[in-house]
Amino acid sequence: MTVTAQGPAAEVTGVVPTTLDDLVGDPARFFAQHWGVQPVVLPAHSDLSTLISEEEMWEELECGLLSRPYFTMFNEGVRTAISDMTQTRSVVGHELAGYVKPEQIRRDFAAGGTFKFNQAEHWHPRIRALVQGMQPHFRGGLESFVFLSPPRKTAMDAHMDGAHVFVLQVAGTKDWVIGRIDETAVSDSALHEGEIRPDLRMETTLRPGDVLYMPHGCPHYATSTDVNSIHIAVTIEEPTAVDLANVYLASLLVDERFTALSERHHAMPLPEKVEQLRKLVDEFLGEADPDQQLAAAVTLRRLHK
Repeated sequence: MTVTAQGPAAEVTGVVPTTLDDLVGDPARFFAQHWGVQPVVLPAHSDLSTLISEEEMWEELECGLLSRPYFTMFNEGVRTAISDMTQTRSVVGHELAGYVKPEQIRRDFAAGGTFKFNQAEHWHPRIRALVQGMQPHFRGGLESFVFLSPPRKTAMDAHMDGAHVFVLQVAGTKDWVIGRIDETAVSDSALHEGEIRPDLRMETTLRPGDVLYMPHGCPHYATSTDVNSIHIAVTIEEPTAVDLANVYLASLLVDERFTALSERHHAMPLPEKVEQLRKLVDEFLGEADPDQQLAAAVTLRRLHK
């Protein structure tokens, strides 16, 4: 199945994207029709090329201030060794490791590797503005990654991300193979075993100005075409079941009834202790405000990012 962009492209030259509206148009319609459903390609309502350029990426490399973990280099899923792509620099009398080694990155790119900026929202002003503008629409942590790939390269084998993903095609073109969500989807980031099933397989070529949305759990891989390609991936990682369980547990542990039980548990036979705790957990879960617990889990997920 071939996927094509839905809707006509707008006249967006020079409009810098700063909100979800700039990517998908009407957010309410996007959430009603696409969020968590299946992959879709949409035309951006802004000029994605204004976010970052290849020249800017190379300038960032050469300025000498880029350091781990904000960059990496990989080729067909194999990352360049950190010791090979980093160097130690003397900064105000201190020897600091992890600074980028530009000549190694250029050699690896010439050999077919993909140059990647990690968590660009931490330090790149335009990407940070976009991620911050998108944040109010989502209950989770947002991160961004910039991929610069040479022609005709598949950077990674088919895999699934532990997050929802927006792919913004900035420059060049890239052929994507995506799997629709089915019963084999997993919660965590993982390699996809075997071929993507033909009945679930979707193919699309992203061109500058295209936005690909993939729900959590979609297997995918991408191959650049005949020119260098830049795309930005913005990931949205919602609270996991473990996050929610930890929030409930943290709330229980500061409940005065649990404190009272903790203070007298030594005087109880073990079966009674188990029964008292079971009753308290039942009461606590029945009384806890799920919206409040979810809000706390979302906050923790955002802080984690």
